[in-house]
Amino acid sequence: MEILSNMEKTKSPKLITLWKKLCQRLQERLPGRRVFFIYTHRNGFDRFSYGLKANTELSYWGYTALRKAFPRVTFLRLEGEKEERIQAIQPQDVVIGHIGETFKRAAQRTRRLITFNPWSGHEDRNQNKFNCLPLEEEMAFYRMAASLIFLSSEYNKMRYVDNPDNYWHTALRKLNKPVRVVHQPIDLTFFPRVKTTYTTSDFLYVGNDAHMKCLADAKKLVASLERKLTLYGTGEKRLYNLNMGQVIELPDQADFFIQPGMWEAQCVSILEAAARGFIPVVSPETGYPYDHPFLLRYGDFEYNQKVLKELLNTSPEERKALADALHSQLVDDVNHNNWKQLTDVLVEEVQCLNC
Repeated sequence: MEILSNMEKTKSPKLITLWKKLCQRLQERLPGRRVFFIYTHRNGFDRFSYGLKANTELSYWGYTALRKAFPRVTFLRLEGEKEERIQAIQPQDVVIGHIGETFKRAAQRTRRLITFNPWSGHEDRNQNKFNCLPLEEEMAFYRMAASLIFLSSEYNKMRYVDNPDNYWHTALRKLNKPVRVVHQPIDLTFFPRVKTTYTTSDFLYVGNDAHMKCLADAKKLVASLERKLTLYGTGEKRLYNLNMGQVIELPDQADFFIQPGMWEAQCVSILEAAARGFIPVVSPETGYPYDHPFLLRYGDFEYNQKVLKELLNTSPEERKALADALHSQLVDDVNHNNWKQLTDVLVEEVQCLNC
């Protein structure tokens, strides 16, 4: 530690980073039970370099919390991880993380397994159309695990996990193991409110154009109202969350964030837009957690057009009152503004297997 302190005095970030990595690698090789955390391709410590991407944030907060709670924690990439790092897993070790290639290989080394991944119970998700596994393959992972943690919405929990008439309710009960649902948080310190006046009557969408987002429906709706839809993320135009020069221009581009989606696991972009003060006009299937009179219906163009016409007939003052109320709910909601709510569950589940 004295060496590290001396290096910090020299203000050499590269040297400090190298030393920390060496200490971490040494710590990982100490005898005793270890925890292996699997998520995306980066451990999140370069989160600012990539503009606070959703998966990088999950990697960062999950990995950081586990390292604080346990002495030996190793991060593994979701795919393409080096074989020597997976071979280091021993039967007494705990593996927690995103199901996929690395998790499957890790399951051959230990049975102390916890799944943690974005999830929705919508049947379309398992059609392998967008970075998701076929149902039987997904269930095989869940059967391997000692417990399951779903990163999902209140809507998905109510619609699929808690609904006795749904396939997932029965399937999960048959697994006879703990199933916990955590919700997507965002760091409000990096997503300050920038929208406080509502006079544009235009729309915003940030995200990809995966089919379940129903972006084509959003475009058609906005065009039918002869309003403007500003898009980020679907072409060359990107929104960099830490570029305040770019963020500060958003309020002049729209009053509303639109997504009449089919299904969603996390609704990250919607929460980020809501944090900035935009009014989400979205379907409940997207997982946006707060009710208001202008929510849309998936696949119902005529109804949605009617709702949006009513919305556009509101005054700037009425829109601000609605935006204020919705923003206050987010500010007060620890499930969506406090990462500790999520990471405590990761730590608790590892502790259950670590005893």
